[in-house]
Amino acid sequence: MKDLNLLYVFEALWRDRSVTAAAENLGLTQAAVSSALKRMRDAYGDKLFMLVGRRMEPTPLAANIATALIESLNLVRGTTGTPPPFSPARARRIFTIRTRDIGEVTFLPTLHRELQRLAPNTSLHTVFEPIEATVAGLSSGRIDVALGFLPALEQDIHRKVLFTQRYVCVMRKGHPLDGRSIDKKTFLEHDHLLVENSGSGHRRLERALIDAGAREKIKIRVPQYLAAPHCLLDSDLIWTVPEMLAVVLSRYYPLTFQPEPLQIEPFEIALYWHDRYHKEPSNMWFRRLINGLFLNATSETVLDRRLNQHEEAKLEGDHSDCSLIL
Repeated sequence: MKDLNLLYVFEALWRDRSVTAAAENLGLTQAAVSSALKRMRDAYGDKLFMLVGRRMEPTPLAANIATALIESLNLVRGTTGTPPPFSPARARRIFTIRTRDIGEVTFLPTLHRELQRLAPNTSLHTVFEPIEATVAGLSSGRIDVALGFLPALEQDIHRKVLFTQRYVCVMRKGHPLDGRSIDKKTFLEHDHLLVENSGSGHRRLERALIDAGAREKIKIRVPQYLAAPHCLLDSDLIWTVPEMLAVVLSRYYPLTFQPEPLQIEPFEIALYWHDRYHKEPSNMWFRRLINGLFLNATSETVLDRRLNQHEEAKLEGDHSDCSLIL
């Protein structure tokens, strides 16, 4: 691609997945972006970006060439000075986060509300992908940041610890162990529910259960966290989970929780981003926002913030705020 301006358009479409947003962020008309896209399509003999639903999604060819093209553009930026500052109030773009449903429950309600206040024309998109695809997505800019417990993310990845968590045992209210101290023997006598965690540091939880002798006591395995509470309500299963999730879920389900007896080591929830976007203005702004909202957070502060937001919405008469409904 010989025309440098086409590189900027490609990058904007790759990042924003919208002709309208790309045009506004580049300071161009939609017609100019559409014209540039047509020239790129003619040059490559490929559609490059196609409308899928309401998003301009890349074709396989666009995905294959994205990293090389954006790296070339970053080299040009390095020789021509720093990019223009990010203006959140004017920006139209999608921020994409790699996390799973536990991260969505923890982060999205508060993050969405702050984005609507500070950058009202932006939106959030979450994806959950294997580690290899996550690294590729962070490198290409398809994913802006990752959130969670992801110790396998290493190559060219920056990491900022936000807070530390411990595991607790969750069960239904009225469970035979409700209100009782749980020792290891009692823990191993009961049946368990396990959320499988491929691509996450939480695989250590499954190893701890198996090493303690609970393999045969794992009666339900599910791939997602939010199916689990419904499995607890009509059973005597025990579910071992991060404390912050237990606090949030116990606010909306008749569940209770207490310390787990295996003394599994606490773990760190962190923000991850690729070195190539370390100084990219919109990525820097988004990281600062997340850091300001969640650095040194506790289970109680996250829940209190959500409840306060809910009360504010009720006072404002905003019945469209469903961010607290799980």
